[in-house]
Amino acid sequence: MSFLSPFFRNPITDFTGPIMSAQTGVRCADFEMKLMNCYEAYGYPKGMEVCQAYYDDFKECCTRDKQMSRVQAIQNERDRQAKPEYEKPPAMHAF
Repeated sequence: MSFLSPFFRNPITDFTGPIMSAQTGVRCADFEMKLMNCYEAYGYPKGMEVCQAYYDDFKECCTRDKQMSRVQAIQNERDRQAKPEYEKPPAMHAF
């Protein structure tokens, strides 16, 4: 995760700053706030080690990788169980 901080601050950079955060959305705002509070408490270099759990939660909220893999596994299992297995047809002229 990279944090972009402008070299010079002005009203334009203050206005466009929230575009790079998840605070405008409802779903991941809490995860990002917990991560940022942890980084603020420990500092960024030390926070990369200490706040790894918060980072993983925030990343999962944003990308939904685990959720989509679970959905795919459930769908594959549902398809596997719902597929009927038929017996082979009788040989030609067997009757």
